[in-house]
Amino acid sequence: MKWKHKAFIMMLALCFVGCSFNVAEPEVATIPIEPMATASEPEIEPVKTTQPSNTQPPATEPLAAESTGPQAVVQPVPDDDDFVRVIEYIPDIVIDLRYATENNFTGQQIYDSSELWLRYGTVKKLMLVQEELNQNGLYLKIWDGFRPPSAQFKLWEVCPNPAYVSNPNNGFSSHSRGNTIDITLVYADGTEVKMPTGFDDFSELADRDYGDCNHEAAANAMMLEQIMVDYGFKPYSGEWWHFSDTQSYPVEESFEPAAVSWYYPDCNEFISLCTEPDTSAGVMAQIHVGERFQVMAFDGDFALVDYQGLRGYVLKKFISPIA
Repeated sequence: MKWKHKAFIMMLALCFVGCSFNVAEPEVATIPIEPMATASEPEIEPVKTTQPSNTQPPATEPLAAESTGPQAVVQPVPDDDDFVRVIEYIPDIVIDLRYATENNFTGQQIYDSSELWLRYGTVKKLMLVQEELNQNGLYLKIWDGFRPPSAQFKLWEVCPNPAYVSNPNNGFSSHSRGNTIDITLVYADGTEVKMPTGFDDFSELADRDYGDCNHEAAANAMMLEQIMVDYGFKPYSGEWWHFSDTQSYPVEESFEPAAVSWYYPDCNEFISLCTEPDTSAGVMAQIHVGERFQVMAFDGDFALVDYQGLRGYVLKKFISPIA
């Protein structure tokens, strides 16, 4: 009996051991990787990345980052005083920059670029304005935004009359601060809402004394004015279309929007894409010889470029346009 009892126990143990080899291994769940946030998602805070310890090479060489291997780079969220392209943050806004065409009171093209640029802090306020207007089936239409000082001088050269144009020799237009816009309203089909006058009308009908204009036009102008004031803008008394952000910024004398075009690194190896127009700024990526990128604006010795979805600055002296 003792032998049979021991044999039974050994068989039972072997049975348990055999089952353990047949137990299926648990499946490993695959976690989907979300795409990186970009500047087109302004409410998402960027992941802070460690920058190379030495980002300032000799002045005679292109900016170069130390080789740190592959790493995920997230586009930094702009500061309020940074210039941004408005269409990237308010996609349904209507842009009709009159001074980028001949369709203005001078009959001449003043701007080199047809892109609307404003301070990011001002754009955030316009986003709120647009959201409220959308509830009533209305949209903002922008006639003018940031005006580089060079364009103000050209405007003065074409029309040297202080009654119509601010003399840049005495001081720049508030448009050169990047926080001022000339606007009207349109319906979903693009039709303009009735207003006291058209753009750049220099008659008395253009001021904010609406007693001398059509009742419907006056009501629409006052409605627009109230919404803009509610979200942090101040109106100019002489022009119903003119508003400035209550947050002031200095006149921007170095940033110049450009007609977007393709460029390439004109150097021996690579150039570095920096977060700011500064040789000591952090480096986001290297652009090697043989690659290309789009130049969007110029800022002093630097160019603001778009490289594979990343926005940053490269030294102008190390780039050339693609013919």
